[in-house]
Amino acid sequence: MSAAVFLRALRPTQIASSGLLGNRKIIGHAVGRAPLLSAVSGLRTPSFTPPVVQQSVKQELVKDCKQEQDLFTDNVISKVNNQIVKGSHGRLFAVVYIHGHQHLVTQEDLLIVQGVFPPSIGDVIRLEKVLCVGGQDFTLFGRPLLRKDLVNVEATVVEKTLSHCRIYFYNRRRKNSRKTKFNRETHTLLRINRVEIMQKIDEVPEVEGVDGRIF
Repeated sequence: MSAAVFLRALRPTQIASSGLLGNRKIIGHAVGRAPLLSAVSGLRTPSFTPPVVQQSVKQELVKDCKQEQDLFTDNVISKVNNQIVKGSHGRLFAVVYIHGHQHLVTQEDLLIVQGVFPPSIGDVIRLEKVLCVGGQDFTLFGRPLLRKDLVNVEATVVEKTLSHCRIYFYNRRRKNSRKTKFNRETHTLLRINRVEIMQKIDEVPEVEGVDGRIF
């Protein structure tokens, strides 16, 4: 907004008697008549912009937390290894992956595997695909599986049988078409003999040779 807009509010006789429209008296009189001019007068950018004084950047010392994290990790590992050596971890549980499904098992559990499963009755097998194992105070998770030399989950094939009879009934309305099917699936019953952690979690045994297949 300019001062000329606010000069229209003055009387014509006052403007004529002054002689000059740009005179400071007229502008001061206009400020008295129009107080908005005083609020708008300071919005224009001054001709001279003062230089910006940049503050000095101070170097900050960031504390290294890596040593604290390493100490905390070593403390947790030592406590877990202490429970493993003394056997004070309590009853162990494990999550195993078998025949396309995940099962939470512990010692003396009975596990049913659905579908065709090759082992015969009386075979002692080892479930090597262990996702996690834990005790009373800790749980070890694999990425995605734990090492085979760390956890041992052993099971015995107890029984091989068929499931209950499932009936599938199909009916087409107003077509005089009906169909009935019966299906029984093979079941294998396993008993979990033991779930154990064979060594400390931060130790890797020395292997001289390789027995069996490498996966």
